[in-house]
Amino acid sequence: MIEYIAAGNVMIDTVEFLDSPEMNRMAIGGPATFAYSGIKLWTDNVIQCSKLGADYLPIFKPWIEKNNIDTSGLKVVCERCNRSHIVYQNRDGAPGIVPTLNNAGKDFFVKGTRWEDFGFMKTSPEDIEAFTKQGGVKGVYLAQNCDRVFWEKIREIKERDGFKMMWEIEGSVAYKEFLPSVIFAAEIADIFSINIGEAERLFEVEGDEACIAELQKLPVSMTLFRVGSRGLYAVTPTDAYYLPPVPSEIVDPTGCGNTSTGAALFAFANGDDPLMVGIKANIAAAQNIRQFGVIPDMLGVRQESYELADKLYEEYSKKYLK
Repeated sequence: MIEYIAAGNVMIDTVEFLDSPEMNRMAIGGPATFAYSGIKLWTDNVIQCSKLGADYLPIFKPWIEKNNIDTSGLKVVCERCNRSHIVYQNRDGAPGIVPTLNNAGKDFFVKGTRWEDFGFMKTSPEDIEAFTKQGGVKGVYLAQNCDRVFWEKIREIKERDGFKMMWEIEGSVAYKEFLPSVIFAAEIADIFSINIGEAERLFEVEGDEACIAELQKLPVSMTLFRVGSRGLYAVTPTDAYYLPPVPSEIVDPTGCGNTSTGAALFAFANGDDPLMVGIKANIAAAQNIRQFGVIPDMLGVRQESYELADKLYEEYSKKYLK
């Protein structure tokens, strides 16, 4: 049964660490794939709804088979997946060089992949609707810009099919000039996800407290406000719960934001309170950071994740829910 959908782009990532060149490698990724893993960590009732290239199979197949993944939402539409080159200064995730997309070099890139493929391969409202109209969908994750036509279509589908919507903002529209359209899209979403760099640019403020004050004005029930290696805040119109990261071995931080956002969508649509939403998001990020690419075995770490969530909720509720 499909209860959750992770919709959006698939990527094949090249991850490079300037201080540890021996760690550089290629891995499967993309916002929707990482978000899918963040949901799959907690439930089997999820599909990924994405367009991808025919070259995905050799890289994705072992992961698909190991995790018994339903591929009905994956549609091959062209020869090659989109590729990204992500460079960090160090393994803690400090950014090095601005990520480059497609077009480039010889070791990990496929020449002929073009910028226009990104628009061609984006998930559409109609792609999502094909599954939500069947009924039973509780929540949909989507990394997306704030295009008003797109969001009007999502509104129509959402009002008819009755699911909760998690919107993770795309960095390209996290600027003050787009704020009216961001608010428009937020009125349609139920829960919002943004990192600190994006929030500071969007509101033209600095620091956690100033960002939280602005986020509390948005027309959403909750915001997952991610502050990098410091963890996250679960922000509601009246409260902000700070949750430091769950301790974990740091291998590759790529996709932790998407993974945590997917987990937050699961928890929110499943009826958890904001504190538990943030806790499950942090746990998913901790599972993701342990290796390159997505969580390799979601079912294998599911029980320990649920047990840890209960333990952390008991701990943090004493602090925040008196």
